[in-house]
This record gives sequence, structure tokens and C-alpha cells, in this order.
Amino acid sequence: MQVDLKKLKPIGIVVVLGAAVLALIVCFTADMGIPPKYESLHDADYYLQSEDTMNELAAELEENVFPKLDGITSYGFDPESGKLRITVEKETLGRVEQVLLRDFDARLFEFTEA
Repeated sequence: MQVDLKKLKPIGIVVVLGAAVLALIVCFTADMGIPPKYESLHDADYYLQSEDTMNELAAELEENVFPKLDGITSYGFDPESGKLRITVEKETLGRVEQVLLRDFDARLFEFTEA
């Protein structure tokens, strides 16, 4: 929509321009709630070797990733699946999955809802 600035009164011009500037500031400075990409110390094949290496992954996540994510209620190695089982609150399950699967191989995790 085109606005004819000559027809607007000076106050209207200030309001329109102020709103546009405010919208740009909010868009470019808003915290999207997604932590920066995390580079793991090892690849998925390394972590899948044994329970000890999966516990090493859990410690790495606890130190570097989990503090930046909300809703994680518990986690630990599941001997039946051979994966790290992460239990997450329903409200944040999708976001936690998205962040972890962006940074790590899906073969490492099993997500459950709290």
C-alpha cells in the first residue's frame, strides 16, 4: 500500500516513520530463543560405541547445551535402545528436538514426553 506523505499531517508522518523504525529494531534484535549451533567434540559413530561414550555425550550436553534449553526433566543412557533418552516437558518438546537434531545425529537420541 502506498501512502501519500503530502496528505499526512506532520504528526502522522512521525508516527508512521517511528512505527517503521520500531518494527525494524524489534525484528533484528529479538531473541529467537534458539541457542547458537553447537559443534560436538566427536561424531555420532564415536558416541554410539558404548554406554561410556554415551555417558560422555550426556555430560557434554549437560555442560554445554542443556543449560540453554528449557523443559528437560531427565536424561540418561537407555540400554534397550542404545540411545540417550531425553525426557522433556510437552510444551518444549518440539523445540528441544529441533535444536538437538540440528546439532547432532538423530541416531543418538530418543525423546519422551514428561
